[in-house]
Amino acid sequence: MNLNYSGSGIVVYNKKEYQCDLYINENQGGVLIKISMNKIFASILELPFNIGFLSGELNTGYKFSLVNCSRNKMEDLISEGKSVYTYFAQYLFNGVGGKDINYVKLYKVVYELSDIIEWGNISGYAVGENYELIKNDDIENILFENKEFSVKYVVYGNMLPVHFTQVLKEEIRLKQNGNIEIIFKKKEEAIEKFEDIFRRINRLIELSTLRKIHLTKLTGWSTDIYDVYGEKRFDRAIDIISYDLKKDEGTKGNIQRVWTWIMLPALIENDSFKKYFDKYDLLEPVVDLYLEILKSKEMSTIRIFLNVVQALETYHSRFITNSIKEFKKRIKLVILKDRPEKFIDGDTKFIMANSCKFITLESRLADLLLAEFEIIFDTGDIKFLDFPNVISKTRNYYIHYDEAIKSNGRVLNEEEISIYNRTLLYMLEYYILRELGFSDTKQIRNMLNGRWGNASEKLSLLKASKGIEQS
Repeated sequence: MNLNYSGSGIVVYNKKEYQCDLYINENQGGVLIKISMNKIFASILELPFNIGFLSGELNTGYKFSLVNCSRNKMEDLISEGKSVYTYFAQYLFNGVGGKDINYVKLYKVVYELSDIIEWGNISGYAVGENYELIKNDDIENILFENKEFSVKYVVYGNMLPVHFTQVLKEEIRLKQNGNIEIIFKKKEEAIEKFEDIFRRINRLIELSTLRKIHLTKLTGWSTDIYDVYGEKRFDRAIDIISYDLKKDEGTKGNIQRVWTWIMLPALIENDSFKKYFDKYDLLEPVVDLYLEILKSKEMSTIRIFLNVVQALETYHSRFITNSIKEFKKRIKLVILKDRPEKFIDGDTKFIMANSCKFITLESRLADLLLAEFEIIFDTGDIKFLDFPNVISKTRNYYIHYDEAIKSNGRVLNEEEISIYNRTLLYMLEYYILRELGFSDTKQIRNMLNGRWGNASEKLSLLKASKGIEQS
């Protein structure tokens, strides 16, 4: 990342002034400050390795505040008679700083995100009765709200032309963008508090759009930062440079379209944001493994297989049970409670698999495959009752590369794995959707069939194509 020199000035730490040089990359959120001390061989402890807040002003009059500074290096410039401490900052508050500024807290932060207009299903514009373009008044949706804070999705766009001279152009451009607005209701908070909430919201957006979402602009408001016009006071918008900014890495033209899975209205309808917040800590490791699969362009077929199997195993242990005692109770009181008596012994043996002192992967897969008999997952040319065993053996083989595993049962080859990865992803997405509040099995099945198809059809096409080649 290239950092541009912004100027020299002073920075204040613990009420003491130091000379500094500031370097910024506004497009990619890079902020670096060099703090100088007029002594040679200064102690490395003269300034701490991590500084939570710095406030300063350049000689040009530009004011700034830095949040979460981490020391990158320290050097002694003997010829200049000074020691220099170099820090990277996570955030820079633009135009806010000077000698008398303390830690800046905010009551509202707006995150502008790249290419989510289609996902949000709201436009800043509308078509009038005479097919003219007009400004849309309905431009926001509440995503989540509690006593402490609220989260909204808001669309902002350019103003339509209001004067004849504004339309005397060969090309008139209108731009709109989707934003996440977070407001704390009772008290102002540090930027990190907003970031924690935004990280969760952004994670769910990535989960529903199946791609990386980039932050293109960050703006905050504080009651301590304001302008006065006449007798009226107006809180001033603070431009914030964040280490997450990616202005030059938009996702336009991404092959994966947002409408192929979950759009915002469906998430709101199923109260997904509340459920996601409630389950975030449990769900996050599963989502991590899942998104790594979907966002990686270079992950091998086998690596995808290992990831999705681990995600299913993690899901089962976190959301169903990790206790063999509770697992046995679940089999009897939940999974098989309504099964005819003649199936009980066989089903119990199938689910328990080799579980004795702990729950095996095979047992977890069997439980997830049955899905409490609410949905049927296609297992291709693998018999339904053999599927958990085949998948667990294949996972063990590719982890340990023990050829003896092949002698004890079927192990999928790479071509077969590429097909059954679809079944496993189908299963994983089914359970993620359930945790996000989707309860209509038919709706879920339609969503997943459109994304993954089924293994049986894929195998039929593969066999047919091989038959044509051989003939």
